[in-house]
Amino acid sequence: MDEIDLSKTVAVVLAGGQGSRMFELTRAECKPALPFADRHRIVDFTMASLRRSGMRRVMVATQYPPQTLSAHLRDHWAPLFGAAALTEREGQLRRPGTGYAGTADVLRANAEALDALDAEEVLVVAADHVYAMDYRPFIARHRASGAALTLAAMPVPLTEASRFGVVDEGPSGQIAGFAEKPPHPAAMADDPSRGLASLGIYVIDWRWLRATLRNAALVDFGHDVIPLAVDQGVAAVWRWRGYWRDVGTLSGLRQSWLDFQQGADPCLRPDALNSAEGPGPALGVLPEDGAPARLADPLPANRVWRAARLDASVLMPGARLSPGVRLRNVVVAPGAQVPLGLNIGHDPEEDSRWFRISGDTTLVTPAMLARRRAEKTPLYSLYQPAREGGFNMSRPS
Repeated sequence: MDEIDLSKTVAVVLAGGQGSRMFELTRAECKPALPFADRHRIVDFTMASLRRSGMRRVMVATQYPPQTLSAHLRDHWAPLFGAAALTEREGQLRRPGTGYAGTADVLRANAEALDALDAEEVLVVAADHVYAMDYRPFIARHRASGAALTLAAMPVPLTEASRFGVVDEGPSGQIAGFAEKPPHPAAMADDPSRGLASLGIYVIDWRWLRATLRNAALVDFGHDVIPLAVDQGVAAVWRWRGYWRDVGTLSGLRQSWLDFQQGADPCLRPDALNSAEGPGPALGVLPEDGAPARLADPLPANRVWRAARLDASVLMPGARLSPGVRLRNVVVAPGAQVPLGLNIGHDPEEDSRWFRISGDTTLVTPAMLARRRAEKTPLYSLYQPAREGGFNMSRPS
């Protein structure tokens, strides 16, 4: 597309979420920093989209344990954007003791910094979605509409729309109504089987937003700011069609990861920056415990064991499988080594004793496996392999 002037546009990346629906995966790690599709972290998809779109001033708002995320941004993305162009705004430093109160409060807390950057509009994006978007047509649509706030949205099956903010689109792309995660979402006028779901990506006139945020009660975009813009008649929607996933649940993470392992990638990977933007980041360099997943060392050659079998399951970096393992709908966390012959995902009652089951997905972590091993060791001691082969079925003295 034709180039547009982005000199007065500042991107604000919302990267402070805990990701509580990821359970043990985010006990000590923020969701955007989680590994994804072997060589990436979730945040990389948003950062690559910003880079490809020509954004040169990016503010990343962090909060929940940001150490890994901060180091990753510094080591892999700051060299591409420039240290001065990519800044981190940590919530506890902006709001000591409490952190950011919500997505809109991030903008309020950093208003002076945005003023100092001479911002005229802000591009607000989330760091925990998997997609590849060129934001320039979106920004151009916002400017042409005359709206104060424009959100990106895409059609989703009506049966799934209640998980999103749902847009009721009026004439010429104006938003006639908006509801955050409604129990009975509105259907699209041109497709009654679908709802128009907000992607959590916004372009907003900074002057309007700054004035709006003087009301301290407005802390969240979905619940507060967007409904207000709709009521004022200054909200517009830009429809986008492409691959986009919210990986905020174990099932969402697993299903999206599998999308990248089943033939052609559903969208550009973060390291696939076009040549005009220069080389992509060295995203394959992960810490030692983030080495690619693999099978554990084989057992002695005089024993024959079945190969491990994975059915709709993913191994996060550093995970290892022993021979004979069978997994179905499982996420194996970094550093976990699944022991010899263990079946997971086939017996929910047994799995629930040891592992985390959420929706149709089972999470397996090193701590869960350690607890299972500790509690089952007395039973296993009855069946230890004998020195000369076979199994020792005698009761220990």
